[in-house]
Amino acid sequence: MVPEPLAPADRDELHRALRQISPLGDDDLAAVEDCTRLRSLARSAVFLRAGDRAVSCGVLLSGLVRVYFLLGDGREVTRGFTRPGEPVGSLSDLLLDEPARSCVDAVTDARVAEMPWAHVRECAARMPAWTSLLARITEQLYLIKAAREYELLALDAEARYLVFRARYAGFEPKIPLRQVASYIGVTPEHLSRLRRRLAGPAAASR
Repeated sequence: MVPEPLAPADRDELHRALRQISPLGDDDLAAVEDCTRLRSLARSAVFLRAGDRAVSCGVLLSGLVRVYFLLGDGREVTRGFTRPGEPVGSLSDLLLDEPARSCVDAVTDARVAEMPWAHVRECAARMPAWTSLLARITEQLYLIKAAREYELLALDAEARYLVFRARYAGFEPKIPLRQVASYIGVTPEHLSRLRRRLAGPAAASR
């Protein structure tokens, strides 16, 4: 679907999401209004394809989005999921300005308030509030990356799955089994057994 201007309700939702990350004044928010568009993604629709250049970012207004690597043998390695109110895109690919290594697509139907990365950087170069916003987002992404490294290196599969369930509480039914398995680093078959074991004897007897 062709991106379209934000409706007032979508604009208000974008403002709330950005202000939850870092304080932005009305003038700061107005600086991106003219270039921000609503991008509607159907389930499995692509926001960023590996090999393309990352040129836009945004905030998820509704739905669920996944960030992952596509390996040479066709396997997918899930980096994480984006929930409503969170930034959409791949910061590393935006900063590198090279063919993207990450893929970003919609797990469910989703709506993104999308803006050009070049304009966001221009705002950050002249507006302290946008500089602070990008610094805060970078800090949050670093902490997420550190947590993921700890989980994959120090926790067993069951503990990683329990962390996933806590982190994405309420979203698991919307995520395909193979994507959850990829996120915690096991096969779908292993995850199915793990789910049955955690569900207890009643579930195992069905």
